[in-house]
Amino acid sequence: MNATAVWRAFLLALCACGGVCVAVNIVSGSMTVSEGLDFSIASTGVPYVARIEGVRPRSPAAAAGLSNGDLLRLRDLSPAVRYRLASGVYPREHLMLVTVHNGTVRTILYTSGPWVPIRWDLWIFYAGDVWMLLFAALIAWYRSERADARLLSLFLSLVAIQGLFQAGDWATHSALLDFAVGLAAFAANYCAYALLATYTTLFARPLSPLRQALVWLAYATVAAFVALVVVDEASYVFGHSKTFANIALYSGGSTIAEGAMASLSCLFPVLCMLATIQAAKGEERARVIWTSLTVGLFCVDECLSNIAWLVFPAFGRENGFSVEAQIGNVINFVAPLGMVYALFNRRLLDFGFVLNRAAVYSVVSIVILGIFVFAEWAFSQWFSSASHTTNLAMSAALALALGLSVRAIHSRVDRVLDAVFFRKRHEDEQAIRMLAHEAAYITDPQILLSRVIAVLEEHADSTSAQILLESGSRYGSVSENDPAIVRLHVTRKVLDLHDVQSAISGEFAYPMIARGRLVGVLVLGPKRNGESYAPDESDAIAQLAHDAGVSLDVLATKHETRDDALLEAIRELPQQIVNLLLETLPEPEKLAQ
Repeated sequence: MNATAVWRAFLLALCACGGVCVAVNIVSGSMTVSEGLDFSIASTGVPYVARIEGVRPRSPAAAAGLSNGDLLRLRDLSPAVRYRLASGVYPREHLMLVTVHNGTVRTILYTSGPWVPIRWDLWIFYAGDVWMLLFAALIAWYRSERADARLLSLFLSLVAIQGLFQAGDWATHSALLDFAVGLAAFAANYCAYALLATYTTLFARPLSPLRQALVWLAYATVAAFVALVVVDEASYVFGHSKTFANIALYSGGSTIAEGAMASLSCLFPVLCMLATIQAAKGEERARVIWTSLTVGLFCVDECLSNIAWLVFPAFGRENGFSVEAQIGNVINFVAPLGMVYALFNRRLLDFGFVLNRAAVYSVVSIVILGIFVFAEWAFSQWFSSASHTTNLAMSAALALALGLSVRAIHSRVDRVLDAVFFRKRHEDEQAIRMLAHEAAYITDPQILLSRVIAVLEEHADSTSAQILLESGSRYGSVSENDPAIVRLHVTRKVLDLHDVQSAISGEFAYPMIARGRLVGVLVLGPKRNGESYAPDESDAIAQLAHDAGVSLDVLATKHETRDDALLEAIRELPQQIVNLLLETLPEPEKLAQ
């Protein structure tokens, strides 16, 4: 089994494990979600002593005998209880708390609240995880031979899986097991950001000293931050931490140092991406830009969240609802799209084309809606005394008129937007189609070939363009048995050269058909800006390939006709010479002949 197959199997297995984890998390979450602690804990500044606050009347805490101002003796609590107090509790879980009330040391059995349904935003979170895993599997299946694709697939899988096991999001009956799993998930999360720094090293090589320094700083800050948090949280859970001071397990650090290191762990990968964008060129630059715009969302969100959690511990939280978490949910859905576009933009879509269509349909919708609203308002003003039936009939007639006018409105809006925003794009398309029409009137094959290549390089923004003409059993330097040539013979459609094992190097091959046979192949390389060929642009190129092929075939036929006439004239020349000599000889000599 080769390396590509091994990577594909590993990444797909990781995605499958992630899917199982989502299912287990949903099932266990539906059984283990509680309201959490119904009281809060604050630092007192005294070693190993915290203060209980926020106890409400008739709450489980009050029923257990806890009161506001009671002191909690951290050193006398078990590691499992210390972890639960910081992360969240299991429904109806029993915690043995050692408190001091008015100078009296008491051991209190606290029972947490009952099971509650999973919140709607958590369902969105689970859907986002499944979404990321699906895209990770898509990348692994189709692009596992590329190192950059493997890193992006691994990044998505780690981000999706680690989110399922963070402290407070995952609870079993074993608090210490939850603690270990949570720390592992936390480490995986920040190691995933280090992968982004590794991703940037695959482009614009060799790396400059600045880029090398940024990559190593990214590795160093991630390693130092993970080690610091693991030691800090383990110290608290196992009784070596002196205070409860703002303990927020794995949320980005409980001290200024940890918060700063958490932010730097996310910031350096972003700086690596920016430096790579500056150094990269052409298609590489476009790919890195798209990846940075989407993957960078994870880094920026994590960085800002760490700062917000440190400066505002109750950032956006009310009854378990977190603004930061909802922003993360949105990013979970948006970011994978950009990753896939960066890897598959040659196959999936053209951004300018999508923008064009989106703008057209948006403006058409606004125009139709505006006309309908204005007409409704005008009718209500002019026919205020009309009956309900009359108003309904007029509204129906207006809706019918607008429905019949949609095509005309769409056509006019399309022309206006094309003229304002997409003029260069359509000028290029028209230039290609114009040459297709002119091809029939060009009488020199070499001039026609040179013009086709020049127009495509200028107006299709192609990095390369070549025409492989039929010559015996070959097309240019390629055999007629080449898989791409055979496929073009069969389908006679535009061929994506990445789909076949061919000796032809390029992005797309356009068949040149004349009189039912393949007289040549027009081969285009990728676009200089890294984008894909738009559907209307590709259609114009296909038309040019067809019309140029027909013209070349006609010119070749004329040339063959002239050659045949010349050969026939040469064959007849001896007889014509003999006839001419006979005409000039005297009569006796003719008789002798």
